[in-house]
Amino acid sequence: MSSQAGNAAKRDFISRFSDWSLRWVPDSMVFVLALSVLVYFMALGLTPSGPVQIVDHWVKGFWVLLTFAMQMCILMITGFVVADSRQVRGLLKKLALIPKTPGQAIISFSLLVGFLWWVHWGVGYMAGIMLGRELVVAQRGKKLHYAAVAAAVYAGIVVANGPSMAAQLLVATPGHFIEKVVGVIPLSLTTFDPILMAMNLVLLVSIPFVFYLLLPKNPVEADEKIIKEFTEAEKQQVDKSGMTPAQRWDRSPVFMWIVSLAGLFWVGKFFVTKGIVNLDLNTLNFTFLVIGALLHGTPDSFMESVKRATGTVFGVIIQFPFYAGIFGMISYSGLAKIFANWFVAISTPETFPFIVFVYSGFLNFFVPSGGSKFVIEAPYILPAAQQLGANVNYVINAYTSGDLTTNLLQPFWALPVLGAFRLTFRDILPYGLVICLWSVLVISVTYIVFMH
Repeated sequence: MSSQAGNAAKRDFISRFSDWSLRWVPDSMVFVLALSVLVYFMALGLTPSGPVQIVDHWVKGFWVLLTFAMQMCILMITGFVVADSRQVRGLLKKLALIPKTPGQAIISFSLLVGFLWWVHWGVGYMAGIMLGRELVVAQRGKKLHYAAVAAAVYAGIVVANGPSMAAQLLVATPGHFIEKVVGVIPLSLTTFDPILMAMNLVLLVSIPFVFYLLLPKNPVEADEKIIKEFTEAEKQQVDKSGMTPAQRWDRSPVFMWIVSLAGLFWVGKFFVTKGIVNLDLNTLNFTFLVIGALLHGTPDSFMESVKRATGTVFGVIIQFPFYAGIFGMISYSGLAKIFANWFVAISTPETFPFIVFVYSGFLNFFVPSGGSKFVIEAPYILPAAQQLGANVNYVINAYTSGDLTTNLLQPFWALPVLGAFRLTFRDILPYGLVICLWSVLVISVTYIVFMH
């Protein structure tokens, strides 16, 4: 009886938390506008800049990050295009047939999706959704809990602190907006730091078993309507007999293969001569661009996939200039130095990375985008790290860790998986809450004990 009461209380808490989030957390555009107003008044009250001068700072910064915005759009699109290719889809169908029991399915699925998230978060997310849907069909009648599969797709985000993370890639790219402060920092000192790699490995291996332990005793499988949707037939082959010459060229692989193979040759030369640790944002984007082009094979298939992918980047396109405007007010008014001094006052070189992890996780509730938020935080947390004598590389890693972890508690990035599985945020939140708490424990120990 007490166990039933405890479960009811837990469900009530989860439901209330989910309802609050869905009811009170507005669209990210609202947050960027509200933050713009907040930063304006902070600059007005804390710096010598006057009201018109702060508007000048805002406009001055508005367009300074167009390159970064385009890089982020390409990063998201190329990951989607690779995962959306016929070859990847076919491989995922075969992988879905391997597990024989629900336990095997959730462990192997969570492990693979987490690894893909680490390699490239766009690939991990899209491939996770596709594989998850195939897994639901393949495990039909074997009592695999449907919501757990969707939750496992999203939970992979915790392990995504790898080669595709915006902050690490940005500071590794020559000419980035904060280069005058920290210089160019290669991935060998951030993403491929041995301590961060070990922490990611612990999370990657442990999270699948946490999911296994969380599987309910009375699982709820996908209903017939969902199964039918997931098993819809592929599009019929297009009859080429009536095509115009232009349509035939659209579906010809000739030029696509010539250009893509040239690009792939350059990518191979880069990795042989410079290695993966010298990867930067432009090189990663170019790599996935040519891989996606090769996998799709024809301009028609490639561009159709790109069209589907562009639905994921509209927020970046229009919101990044506003974040750049916030960056302008913080940087040019003197707020950055004031914020940096606040952090220095409450930190030591040893505690600063952990403090950044907590702060980044909190701010992520209001600015749920690693790239956008880094534009706001970098002008003061990185100078504060240097002023304290803290390890700047650890601080950048801590920033990303905090940003990724609390994603599990808010619905912004969960929307694609919720739409794909026809679920609500409430359905996956119980898993996300437990995974978040476990991740906070692992990451906190890492930064407090090892990264200082």
